[in-house]
Amino acid sequence: MRHLKSLAWSLWLRIRALIRTLWVRVLVLGLLGIVAAPLAKLMGGLIPDGMASVIGARSVNNLLSIIANSMLAVTTFSLSVIVTIHRSVAGQWTPRAHRMLLRDTPTQTVLATFIGAYIYALTAIVLMSTPFFGEKEVVVLFGMTLGVIILIVVMLVRWILRLQSWGSLMETSTDLERTATQALQDRAKRPCYGANPLTAQTVIPPDAIDLVAGSTGYIQQIDFGALSSAADRGGAALWLIAPVGRFVQKGDLLGHLGGGSPQLADTLARLVQIGATRTPDQDPRFGLIMLSEIGSRALSPGINDPGTAIDIIGRIARTLEAFRDESQRVDEPIYPNLWIPVLDPATLVTEAFAPIARDGATQVEVQIALQKRLNGLTRSADPALYDGIRQAARTALAQANDAMRLEDDRQRLAAVFRDA
Repeated sequence: MRHLKSLAWSLWLRIRALIRTLWVRVLVLGLLGIVAAPLAKLMGGLIPDGMASVIGARSVNNLLSIIANSMLAVTTFSLSVIVTIHRSVAGQWTPRAHRMLLRDTPTQTVLATFIGAYIYALTAIVLMSTPFFGEKEVVVLFGMTLGVIILIVVMLVRWILRLQSWGSLMETSTDLERTATQALQDRAKRPCYGANPLTAQTVIPPDAIDLVAGSTGYIQQIDFGALSSAADRGGAALWLIAPVGRFVQKGDLLGHLGGGSPQLADTLARLVQIGATRTPDQDPRFGLIMLSEIGSRALSPGINDPGTAIDIIGRIARTLEAFRDESQRVDEPIYPNLWIPVLDPATLVTEAFAPIARDGATQVEVQIALQKRLNGLTRSADPALYDGIRQAARTALAQANDAMRLEDDRQRLAAVFRDA
Protein backbone atom coordinates (compact mmCIF):
# COMPACT_ATOMS: atom_id res chain seq x y z
CA MET A 1 0.00 0.00 0.00
CA ARG A 2 2.83 2.35 0.87
CA HIS A 3 4.50 1.73 -2.49
CA LEU A 4 1.22 2.36 -4.32
CA LYS A 5 0.92 5.75 -2.61
CA SER A 6 4.53 6.48 -3.49
CA LEU A 7 4.02 5.65 -7.16
CA ALA A 8 0.75 7.60 -7.32
CA TRP A 9 2.36 10.71 -5.83
CA SER A 10 5.36 10.52 -8.17
CA LEU A 11 3.05 10.07 -11.17
CA TRP A 12 0.94 13.03 -10.08
CA LEU A 13 4.03 15.27 -9.79
CA ARG A 14 5.10 14.37 -13.31
CA ILE A 15 1.63 14.85 -14.78
CA ARG A 16 1.23 18.22 -13.03
CA ALA A 17 4.57 19.39 -14.40
CA LEU A 18 3.57 18.31 -17.92
CA ILE A 19 0.12 19.90 -18.01
CA ARG A 20 1.62 23.23 -16.91
CA THR A 21 3.72 23.45 -20.06
CA LEU A 22 2.34 25.15 -23.15
CA TRP A 23 3.63 22.65 -25.70
CA VAL A 24 1.66 19.79 -24.12
CA ARG A 25 -1.65 21.66 -24.45
CA VAL A 26 -0.80 22.69 -28.01
CA LEU A 27 0.11 19.10 -28.88
CA VAL A 28 -3.12 17.67 -27.42
CA LEU A 29 -5.42 20.15 -29.14
CA GLY A 30 -3.41 19.93 -32.35
CA LEU A 31 -3.83 16.14 -32.38
CA LEU A 32 -7.55 16.57 -31.80
CA GLY A 33 -7.64 18.88 -34.82
CA ILE A 34 -5.89 16.25 -36.95
CA VAL A 35 -8.14 13.43 -35.71
CA ALA A 36 -11.38 15.41 -36.16
CA ALA A 37 -11.25 15.49 -39.96
CA PRO A 38 -10.73 11.72 -40.48
CA LEU A 39 -13.43 11.12 -37.88
CA ALA A 40 -15.88 12.76 -40.25
CA LYS A 41 -15.22 9.93 -42.71
CA LEU A 42 -16.25 7.34 -40.15
CA MET A 43 -19.43 9.18 -39.22
CA GLY A 44 -20.48 9.92 -42.81
CA GLY A 45 -22.59 6.77 -43.04
CA LEU A 46 -25.00 8.15 -40.44
CA ILE A 47 -25.99 11.14 -42.60
CA PRO A 48 -29.09 10.87 -44.84
CA ASP A 49 -28.85 11.62 -48.56
CA GLY A 50 -29.40 15.21 -49.66
CA MET A 51 -28.55 16.72 -46.28
CA ALA A 52 -25.59 18.69 -47.66
CA SER A 53 -27.74 20.83 -49.96
CA VAL A 54 -30.35 21.36 -47.27
CA ILE A 55 -28.01 22.89 -44.69
CA GLY A 56 -25.55 24.49 -47.10
CA ALA A 57 -22.66 22.29 -46.03
CA ARG A 58 -20.67 23.16 -49.16
CA SER A 59 -19.85 26.50 -47.54
CA VAL A 60 -17.48 24.62 -45.23
CA ASN A 61 -14.55 25.46 -47.53
CA ASN A 62 -15.05 29.18 -46.95
CA LEU A 63 -15.41 28.65 -43.20
CA LEU A 64 -12.22 26.62 -43.05
CA SER A 65 -10.30 29.27 -44.99
CA ILE A 66 -11.53 31.98 -42.60
CA ILE A 67 -10.49 29.92 -39.59
CA ALA A 68 -7.03 29.20 -40.99
CA ASN A 69 -6.33 32.82 -41.87
CA SER A 70 -7.76 34.37 -38.71
CA MET A 71 -6.23 31.89 -36.25
CA LEU A 72 -2.74 32.49 -37.61
CA ALA A 73 -3.16 36.25 -37.16
CA VAL A 74 -4.80 35.94 -33.74
CA THR A 75 -2.10 33.60 -32.45
CA THR A 76 0.69 35.91 -33.64
CA PHE A 77 -1.02 38.91 -32.01
CA SER A 78 -1.61 37.00 -28.77
CA LEU A 79 2.03 35.98 -28.55
CA SER A 80 3.14 39.60 -28.96
CA VAL A 81 0.75 40.63 -26.17
CA ILE A 82 2.09 37.88 -23.90
CA VAL A 83 5.71 38.96 -24.48
CA THR A 84 4.80 42.57 -23.68
CA ILE A 85 3.01 41.61 -20.46
CA HIS A 86 5.89 39.38 -19.35
CA ARG A 87 8.40 42.17 -19.82
CA SER A 88 6.15 44.60 -17.98
CA VAL A 89 5.72 42.28 -15.00
CA ALA A 90 9.44 41.53 -14.83
CA GLY A 91 10.28 45.24 -14.96
CA GLN A 92 7.60 46.60 -12.62
CA TRP A 93 7.07 43.96 -9.93
CA THR A 94 9.88 41.39 -9.77
CA PRO A 95 11.94 39.68 -12.50
CA ARG A 96 10.98 36.28 -11.10
CA ALA A 97 7.21 36.84 -11.14
CA HIS A 98 6.91 36.44 -14.89
CA ARG A 99 7.67 32.71 -14.45
CA MET A 100 4.24 32.42 -12.83
CA LEU A 101 2.75 33.89 -15.99
CA LEU A 102 4.40 31.17 -18.07
CA ARG A 103 2.32 28.61 -16.15
CA ASP A 104 -0.96 30.52 -16.47
CA THR A 105 -3.57 27.87 -17.33
CA PRO A 106 -6.21 30.10 -19.04
CA THR A 107 -3.58 31.68 -21.29
CA GLN A 108 -2.10 28.33 -22.26
CA THR A 109 -5.57 26.93 -23.01
CA VAL A 110 -6.48 29.91 -25.20
CA LEU A 111 -3.25 29.74 -27.21
CA ALA A 112 -3.54 25.97 -27.57
CA THR A 113 -7.13 26.35 -28.80
CA PHE A 114 -6.12 28.91 -31.43
CA ILE A 115 -3.26 26.73 -32.69
CA GLY A 116 -5.41 23.59 -32.58
CA ALA A 117 -8.14 25.30 -34.63
CA TYR A 118 -5.52 26.40 -37.15
CA ILE A 119 -4.21 22.84 -37.49
CA TYR A 120 -7.77 21.51 -37.80
CA ALA A 121 -8.59 23.97 -40.59
CA LEU A 122 -5.41 23.15 -42.53
CA THR A 123 -6.01 19.41 -42.20
CA ALA A 124 -9.62 19.72 -43.33
CA ILE A 125 -8.73 21.94 -46.29
CA VAL A 126 -6.16 19.40 -47.50
CA LEU A 127 -8.60 16.49 -47.14
CA MET A 128 -11.40 18.43 -48.83
CA SER A 129 -9.26 18.72 -51.97
CA THR A 130 -8.98 14.91 -52.23
CA PRO A 131 -11.58 12.22 -53.03
CA PHE A 132 -11.45 11.28 -49.35
CA PHE A 133 -14.64 13.29 -48.63
CA GLY A 134 -18.02 12.70 -50.19
CA GLU A 135 -21.26 14.59 -49.72
CA LYS A 136 -22.13 12.91 -46.42
CA GLU A 137 -18.68 13.41 -44.94
CA VAL A 138 -18.88 17.12 -45.81
CA VAL A 139 -22.03 17.40 -43.66
CA VAL A 140 -20.18 15.92 -40.67
CA LEU A 141 -17.21 18.20 -41.30
CA PHE A 142 -19.57 21.18 -41.52
CA GLY A 143 -21.00 20.33 -38.08
CA MET A 144 -17.52 19.93 -36.62
CA THR A 145 -16.45 23.25 -38.10
CA LEU A 146 -19.42 25.02 -36.51
CA GLY A 147 -18.38 23.50 -33.18
CA VAL A 148 -14.82 24.76 -33.67
CA ILE A 149 -16.15 28.25 -34.46
CA ILE A 150 -18.20 28.25 -31.25
CA LEU A 151 -15.11 27.14 -29.28
CA ILE A 152 -13.04 29.92 -30.88
CA VAL A 153 -15.64 32.56 -29.97
CA VAL A 154 -15.75 31.33 -26.36
CA MET A 155 -11.95 31.40 -26.12
CA LEU A 156 -11.76 34.88 -27.64
CA VAL A 157 -14.18 36.16 -25.01
CA ARG A 158 -12.16 34.45 -22.25
CA TRP A 159 -8.96 35.92 -23.68
CA ILE A 160 -10.39 39.44 -23.72
CA LEU A 161 -11.61 39.10 -20.13
CA ARG A 162 -8.24 37.67 -19.10
CA LEU A 163 -6.29 40.55 -20.60
CA GLN A 164 -8.29 43.05 -18.52
CA SER A 165 -6.36 42.08 -15.38
CA TRP A 166 -3.56 39.74 -16.44
CA GLY A 167 -0.14 41.10 -15.51
CA SER A 168 -1.55 43.75 -13.16
CA LEU A 169 -0.12 44.17 -9.69
CA MET A 170 -3.25 42.75 -8.05
CA GLU A 171 -3.38 39.72 -10.35
CA THR A 172 0.35 39.02 -10.05
CA SER A 173 0.28 39.29 -6.25
CA THR A 174 -2.74 37.01 -6.07
CA ASP A 175 -1.04 34.38 -8.25
CA LEU A 176 2.10 34.46 -6.13
CA GLU A 177 0.09 34.24 -2.91
CA ARG A 178 -1.90 31.30 -4.28
CA THR A 179 1.26 29.49 -5.37
CA ALA A 180 3.05 29.99 -2.04
CA THR A 181 -0.03 28.99 -0.07
CA GLN A 182 -0.48 25.85 -2.15
CA ALA A 183 3.15 24.86 -1.57
CA LEU A 184 2.73 25.25 2.20
CA GLN A 185 -0.57 23.36 2.16
CA ASP A 186 1.03 20.49 0.24
CA ARG A 187 3.65 20.16 2.94
CA ALA A 188 1.04 20.47 5.67
CA LYS A 189 -0.95 17.58 4.18
CA ARG A 190 2.17 15.50 3.59
CA PRO A 191 4.79 16.59 6.16
CA CYS A 192 8.25 16.40 4.60
CA TYR A 193 6.46 15.10 1.47
CA GLY A 194 5.99 11.74 3.16
CA ALA A 195 9.60 11.34 4.34
CA ASN A 196 11.01 11.40 7.86
CA PRO A 197 11.89 14.83 9.29
CA LEU A 198 15.61 15.53 9.33
CA THR A 199 16.31 17.47 12.52
CA ALA A 200 19.27 18.15 14.79
CA GLN A 201 18.43 14.95 16.68
CA THR A 202 18.63 12.75 13.57
CA VAL A 203 21.62 10.38 13.69
CA ILE A 204 23.40 9.77 10.38
CA PRO A 205 25.76 6.75 10.29
CA PRO A 206 29.41 7.81 10.16
CA ASP A 207 30.11 5.36 7.32
CA ALA A 208 27.37 6.78 5.08
CA ILE A 209 28.31 7.54 1.45
CA ASP A 210 28.10 11.14 0.27
CA LEU A 211 25.67 12.20 -2.46
CA VAL A 212 27.11 15.09 -4.46
CA ALA A 213 25.59 17.44 -7.01
CA GLY A 214 26.36 16.64 -10.64
CA SER A 215 25.84 20.22 -11.84
CA THR A 216 25.63 23.81 -10.61
CA GLY A 217 22.28 25.53 -10.04
CA TYR A 218 19.17 25.53 -7.88
CA ILE A 219 17.57 22.35 -6.63
CA GLN A 220 14.24 22.70 -8.44
CA GLN A 221 12.36 19.53 -7.62
CA ILE A 222 12.88 16.13 -6.05
CA ASP A 223 10.92 13.00 -6.92
CA PHE A 224 10.82 11.58 -3.43
CA GLY A 225 8.94 8.47 -4.51
CA ALA A 226 11.57 7.58 -7.10
CA LEU A 227 14.36 8.28 -4.61
CA SER A 228 12.78 6.07 -1.94
CA SER A 229 12.04 3.24 -4.38
CA ALA A 230 15.59 3.25 -5.76
CA ALA A 231 17.09 3.30 -2.27
CA ASP A 232 14.69 0.56 -1.14
CA ARG A 233 15.72 -1.72 -4.01
CA GLY A 234 19.33 -1.24 -2.96
CA GLY A 235 18.52 -1.91 0.70
CA ALA A 236 19.69 1.58 1.64
CA ALA A 237 18.51 4.63 3.57
CA LEU A 238 18.91 8.21 2.39
CA TRP A 239 19.39 11.45 4.34
CA LEU A 240 19.00 14.54 2.14
CA ILE A 241 20.54 17.66 3.70
CA ALA A 242 20.06 20.06 0.76
CA PRO A 243 16.43 21.23 0.52
CA VAL A 244 14.61 22.30 -2.63
CA GLY A 245 15.53 25.89 -3.46
CA ARG A 246 19.15 25.73 -2.33
CA PHE A 247 21.87 26.81 -4.77
CA VAL A 248 24.53 24.11 -5.09
CA GLN A 249 27.83 23.97 -6.92
CA LYS A 250 28.94 20.89 -8.81
CA GLY A 251 30.38 18.52 -6.23
CA ASP A 252 28.50 20.05 -3.26
CA LEU A 253 27.01 17.69 -0.72
CA LEU A 254 23.35 16.79 -1.29
CA GLY A 255 22.95 14.06 1.30
CA HIS A 256 24.18 10.79 2.75
CA LEU A 257 23.44 7.20 1.75
CA GLY A 258 23.57 4.46 4.32
CA GLY A 259 23.87 0.79 3.35
CA GLY A 260 24.32 1.42 -0.37
CA SER A 261 27.08 1.54 -2.95
CA PRO A 262 28.81 4.49 -4.65
CA GLN A 263 27.02 3.53 -7.88
CA LEU A 264 23.65 3.76 -6.12
CA ALA A 265 24.65 7.14 -4.67
CA ASP A 266 25.37 8.44 -8.19
CA THR A 267 22.00 7.13 -9.40
CA LEU A 268 20.13 8.82 -6.56
CA ALA A 269 21.98 12.11 -7.07
CA ARG A 270 20.74 12.20 -10.68
CA LEU A 271 17.13 12.04 -9.42
CA VAL A 272 17.59 15.45 -7.77
CA GLN A 273 16.57 17.97 -10.44
CA ILE A 274 18.99 20.91 -10.63
CA GLY A 275 18.40 23.86 -12.95
CA ALA A 276 19.34 27.47 -13.61
CA THR A 277 16.26 29.00 -11.97
CA ARG A 278 14.26 28.46 -8.83
CA THR A 279 10.74 26.97 -8.97
CA PRO A 280 7.99 27.36 -6.35
CA ASP A 281 6.18 24.00 -6.45
CA GLN A 282 8.21 22.34 -3.69
CA ASP A 283 9.80 25.56 -2.44
CA PRO A 284 7.37 27.64 -0.30
CA ARG A 285 10.20 30.01 0.62
CA PHE A 286 10.54 31.11 -3.00
CA GLY A 287 6.89 32.16 -3.23
CA LEU A 288 7.23 34.22 -0.04
CA ILE A 289 10.46 35.78 -1.32
CA MET A 290 8.78 36.87 -4.55
CA LEU A 291 5.93 38.47 -2.60
CA SER A 292 8.46 40.22 -0.39
CA GLU A 293 10.32 41.51 -3.46
CA ILE A 294 7.16 43.20 -4.72
CA GLY A 295 6.66 44.92 -1.37
CA SER A 296 10.30 45.93 -1.19
CA ARG A 297 10.30 47.37 -4.71
CA ALA A 298 7.14 49.36 -3.93
CA LEU A 299 9.08 51.11 -1.14
CA SER A 300 11.95 52.20 -3.39
CA PRO A 301 12.37 56.00 -3.76
CA GLY A 302 11.43 55.88 -7.44
CA ILE A 303 8.06 54.22 -6.75
CA ASN A 304 7.25 55.19 -3.13
CA ASP A 305 4.04 53.15 -2.87
CA PRO A 306 3.51 52.20 0.78
CA GLY A 307 -0.03 51.01 0.02
CA THR A 308 1.31 48.15 -2.08
CA ALA A 309 3.79 47.22 0.64
CA ILE A 310 0.97 47.11 3.22
CA ASP A 311 -1.10 44.91 0.91
CA ILE A 312 1.84 42.53 0.44
CA ILE A 313 2.37 42.35 4.22
CA GLY A 314 -1.22 41.16 4.57
CA ARG A 315 -0.79 38.60 1.81
CA ILE A 316 2.37 37.20 3.39
CA ALA A 317 0.65 36.93 6.76
CA ARG A 318 -2.29 35.11 5.16
CA THR A 319 0.09 32.73 3.39
CA LEU A 320 2.02 31.89 6.56
CA GLU A 321 -1.20 30.74 8.21
CA ALA A 322 -0.92 27.61 6.04
CA PHE A 323 2.40 26.62 7.67
CA ARG A 324 2.49 23.53 9.91
CA ASP A 325 5.41 22.38 12.04
CA GLU A 326 6.90 19.26 10.42
CA SER A 327 9.24 18.39 13.26
CA GLN A 328 6.31 17.31 15.43
CA ARG A 329 4.70 14.91 12.93
CA VAL A 330 2.99 11.86 14.40
CA ASP A 331 1.75 10.05 11.28
CA GLU A 332 3.67 7.14 9.77
CA PRO A 333 5.96 8.24 6.93
CA ILE A 334 5.23 7.02 3.41
CA TYR A 335 8.98 6.76 2.73
CA PRO A 336 10.48 5.28 5.94
CA ASN A 337 13.96 5.04 4.38
CA LEU A 338 14.12 8.73 3.44
CA TRP A 339 14.87 11.81 5.57
CA ILE A 340 14.59 15.44 4.37
CA PRO A 341 15.04 18.79 6.18
CA VAL A 342 11.99 20.33 7.81
CA LEU A 343 10.86 23.84 6.94
CA ASP A 344 12.56 26.26 9.32
CA PRO A 345 9.82 28.58 10.68
CA ALA A 346 12.25 31.34 11.67
CA THR A 347 13.72 31.40 8.16
CA LEU A 348 10.26 31.62 6.59
CA VAL A 349 9.34 34.65 8.70
CA THR A 350 12.69 36.38 8.22
CA GLU A 351 12.81 35.97 4.44
CA ALA A 352 9.20 37.07 4.11
CA PHE A 353 9.22 40.21 6.25
CA ALA A 354 12.85 41.38 6.63
CA PRO A 355 13.21 43.15 3.23
CA ILE A 356 9.99 45.11 3.71
CA ALA A 357 10.90 45.99 7.30
CA ARG A 358 14.32 47.23 6.15
CA ASP A 359 13.17 49.24 3.12
CA GLY A 360 10.13 50.66 4.91
CA ALA A 361 11.95 51.61 8.10
CA THR A 362 11.24 55.32 7.61
CA GLN A 363 7.51 54.95 6.85
CA VAL A 364 5.44 54.71 9.99
CA GLU A 365 2.29 53.43 8.24
CA VAL A 366 4.21 50.46 6.84
CA GLN A 367 5.79 49.68 10.21
CA ILE A 368 2.45 49.88 12.02
CA ALA A 369 0.87 47.52 9.49
CA LEU A 370 3.82 45.15 9.87
CA GLN A 371 3.55 45.04 13.67
CA LYS A 372 -0.21 44.48 13.50
CA ARG A 373 0.10 41.62 11.00
CA LEU A 374 2.87 40.00 13.02
CA ASN A 375 0.72 40.28 16.13
CA GLY A 376 -2.20 38.72 14.26
CA LEU A 377 -0.05 35.78 13.24
CA THR A 378 0.60 34.93 16.89
CA ARG A 379 -3.14 34.20 17.16
CA SER A 380 -3.79 32.47 13.84
CA ALA A 381 -0.54 30.74 12.82
CA ASP A 382 1.25 27.60 13.98
CA PRO A 383 2.95 28.09 17.38
CA ALA A 384 6.28 27.08 15.81
CA LEU A 385 6.32 30.49 14.11
CA TYR A 386 6.07 32.46 17.36
CA ASP A 387 9.80 32.82 18.04
CA GLY A 388 10.47 33.98 14.49
CA ILE A 389 7.53 36.42 14.67
CA ARG A 390 8.72 37.97 17.93
CA GLN A 391 12.26 38.34 16.59
CA ALA A 392 10.97 39.92 13.37
CA ALA A 393 8.85 42.38 15.36
CA ARG A 394 11.76 43.42 17.58
CA THR A 395 14.14 43.79 14.63
CA ALA A 396 11.64 45.87 12.65
CA LEU A 397 11.07 48.15 15.66
CA ALA A 398 14.79 48.67 16.17
CA GLN A 399 15.33 49.51 12.49
CA ALA A 400 12.42 51.93 12.51
CA ASN A 401 13.62 53.70 15.65
CA ASP A 402 17.00 54.25 14.03
CA ALA A 403 15.57 55.47 10.72
CA MET A 404 12.55 57.60 11.67
CA ARG A 405 13.20 61.29 12.16
CA LEU A 406 9.99 62.32 13.94
CA GLU A 407 9.56 61.47 17.58
CA ASP A 408 5.77 61.30 17.12
CA ASP A 409 6.18 58.50 14.58
CA ARG A 410 8.41 56.56 16.94
CA GLN A 411 5.92 56.95 19.77
CA ARG A 412 3.00 55.81 17.60
CA LEU A 413 4.94 52.73 16.55
CA ALA A 414 6.04 52.00 20.13
CA ALA A 415 2.42 52.13 21.27
CA VAL A 416 1.42 49.56 18.64
CA PHE A 417 4.36 47.36 19.62
CA ARG A 418 3.41 47.48 23.30
CA ASP A 419 -0.19 46.59 22.52
CA ALA A 420 1.02 43.62 20.45
